Amino acid sequence: MKRVFRRAVVAGLSALGLLTATVSPAQAATGYDRCPAGRFCLFDNADGTGAMATYSGSMATLGAYDNWAAGMRNRTGLHACVYSQPNHAYTDSVHHVVLQTGTSSEAVDLTPYQDANSRLANNVSSFRLARTSHECMSGAAYMVWYSPSWGRQGVQPLGDFNRDGATDLLFRTVAGALYFQRGDGTATRIGVGWNSMNVLQRHGDRDGDGAEDIVTRDGNGVLWMYPGNGMGGLKPRVQIGVGWSTLRNITTMGDFNGDGRRGDVVTNDSSGRLWLFAGRANGTLEPRKQIGSSGWQGMTALVGAGDVNSDGKNDLVARDGSGNLWLYPGKGTGGVGARKQIGSGWKRFERIIGLGDVNGDGRYGDLYGKDAPLLTLYRNNGWGSLAEEGLDYDWDDRETAF
Repeated sequence: MKRVFRRAVVAGLSALGLLTATVSPAQAATGYDRCPAGRFCLFDNADGTGAMATYSGSMATLGAYDNWAAGMRNRTGLHACVYSQPNHAYTDSVHHVVLQTGTSSEAVDLTPYQDANSRLANNVSSFRLARTSHECMSGAAYMVWYSPSWGRQGVQPLGDFNRDGATDLLFRTVAGALYFQRGDGTATRIGVGWNSMNVLQRHGDRDGDGAEDIVTRDGNGVLWMYPGNGMGGLKPRVQIGVGWSTLRNITTMGDFNGDGRRGDVVTNDSSGRLWLFAGRANGTLEPRKQIGSSGWQGMTALVGAGDVNSDGKNDLVARDGSGNLWLYPGKGTGGVGARKQIGSGWKRFERIIGLGDVNGDGRYGDLYGKDAPLLTLYRNNGWGSLAEEGLDYDWDDRETAF
């Protein structure tokens, strides 16, 4: 049987502390309540009696207390994972055990976590405390993710940040670090301090150098372009707009107006108007042009998903307040045609991500819906019809993928 156990998971925000460990003598009738606030505690008896060891950080080994604990309590506010092997190892699904308790502060008797091949009680050798569930299990701040198009050849016009042909992801952690996820389960940190950004977008090459770029908005309403270097990293940022705080949903569109430049941006305002900011050859923006006069204030998400209906023109996907998903076909001159409903029930997604041809079938307009802890891929059939194709688990609602 698979030896990963999980208890209820509740989001926690506390920071990791410095490592300390102490052992207290047995105290009658106080049990698990002896564990101090802000500490992780192990007990030598399953009912919380007997000796207690307290910690304020992760432990790769337990020294004299290896294979000692029969109970535990986590009062750190962080996710806790308890391992039967040292160094947080879980390489044998038959004989190794890991218990993931989330951020719950409830006392845990470790005795039930066993079968004929392995057990956790009196067999704990390490534990990890982390901000998120996936970091607790893997030790990595980023989410381990595999691209459905890994191994595809040929540079893609959208969603290919390192020009290797496979769709990849950019990922902002709870702490604000930015990672490039190349699609093989590994990632590289390419930035820090990104929690100051409230818009994160990408849609191909904006400045004509052949590498995909990032567009962000900071808390002061300043719009920035972070040029990609074509190898999964970033060049110094360039300011491309100010006064963007009043604009609601901002999405990068690629070449939406047919002028051959891929830096167009579409946004809606609180008055219900839709605006196009055409991109210049260097990635900066032309003055805005109104392309929708009313009703757009009801849209809660705008997505530049590429050519969704296979007519050779980039299209706009929008979600309304009821969770209905609409395709607005691009006219190729910067405007949109009559809309077509392509989905319902999308209100649950905190983020909708358009990365072009994600699954490598040659059709653009695939979408990801992020509804923590799930990341769901919807495959486009080439005419705007979407079908659920796959799920990834353990995504945190405080993290951003794009």
